Amino acid sequence: MIMNRRNLLKKMRNFSLLSSFLPFIEVASSNAKNAGKVVIVGAGWGGLSAAKTIKRISPQVEVIIIDPNKKFVSCPMSNWVIGQLKSMDDITFNFEALKNNYGIKFIHETAINIDPDKKIIITDKQNIIYDKLILSPGVQLDYSTIENWNENYIQDFPAAWKAGEETILLSNKIKNLPNGGVVAISIPLGPYRCPPGPYERASLIASYLKSNKKNTKLIILDSNQKIVSKGGLFLEAWEDLYADIIEYRPNSGVVGVDKNSSTFMTDFENIKCDVANLIPSQKAPNFLKEVGLINKGANWAAVNSYDFSSSILDNIFIVGDATSQSNVGRVPKSGYIANSMGKVCGLAVVAELFDLEKVSPSLINTCYSLVSNEEGISVSAVYDYNLDENKIKSIPGASGLSPARSSIIKDNAWDWATNIWEDMLS
Repeated sequence: MIMNRRNLLKKMRNFSLLSSFLPFIEVASSNAKNAGKVVIVGAGWGGLSAAKTIKRISPQVEVIIIDPNKKFVSCPMSNWVIGQLKSMDDITFNFEALKNNYGIKFIHETAINIDPDKKIIITDKQNIIYDKLILSPGVQLDYSTIENWNENYIQDFPAAWKAGEETILLSNKIKNLPNGGVVAISIPLGPYRCPPGPYERASLIASYLKSNKKNTKLIILDSNQKIVSKGGLFLEAWEDLYADIIEYRPNSGVVGVDKNSSTFMTDFENIKCDVANLIPSQKAPNFLKEVGLINKGANWAAVNSYDFSSSILDNIFIVGDATSQSNVGRVPKSGYIANSMGKVCGLAVVAELFDLEKVSPSLINTCYSLVSNEEGISVSAVYDYNLDENKIKSIPGASGLSPARSSIIKDNAWDWATNIWEDMLS
């Protein structure tokens, strides 16, 4: 395959940060080699972003995505469904544009093993050879510390922390809550997916209860000492809007459940509730540990912060929530970060396939949270690679927190979501 300066520039025309691609511009046709085969596990924010990045730069590279789900359901914005602002249809999309416009292939199976020596990914139905493997598996919910837990209790204590059937279940439970009912939400110790997510969820549920249910209570049982993101803005909104609804209890992690009485147990008390939203601790999926991609004693995948390649096995990259902050740096586990990681990883994979110099990574994170059905708050940051610390670090002066809640931020939140969905899926 010939890859010259003019063709490469044409592929890069639609990317917003052309400067990130400057090392690619200098490639000569003599440096290029045959296009390879990239297999991606996970059709979420990281995997889709990586796939599209690769195909936009080099359409000749074969890209296959393995994911058992036949549609993309967005975790970001799923709280809007639970809060009765949107429906599941509003956050659910198909993969047809990626198939038709970019030739990305989808295999709806479950990855169960990897043979790194032979470069084979093993699903529940077949073996697939790869040149480069990108893993974007998200998180696994960890109920191991919850006393009396049984996997059959999901119907009674839904997490709804992976958008899908549990989102619908929890949304319906909130909608059908009787007047005078009690809702309880448990929040795990960090790190977990989407740090402000539980607090936004509490806000939207409280907003719905305030308008539609009489004499109801929402008890927030937080394992953390304080609200871990946008704390002052959340507390201000709760005091102004829901003082008679929300009870916030820090240092009150849930340690057990009683299904028969629909009760959360903490170290201090038992809380009987009509709707129990149990968000458990999280870790990288066991699949990564079983194939040797997680160091002994760790819960998250070990990666090189420069390109998100595995620091343990060759030709494997890991992006998104499953990565270790001790390796990457203090970046949140968020959809936008996963999206940014996917783009950086996609560039790195192309660089390895064509013997190009890798670009220094930059990540963007903007996180919107609604505090009611009418107003929102936000935080944003830009990150780049710090050579001295070998980690991704926030750029001084390139981060900010909204000074107050506003309806404009709520509108911006939905605009952001629709734009990034289009970026990944169209």
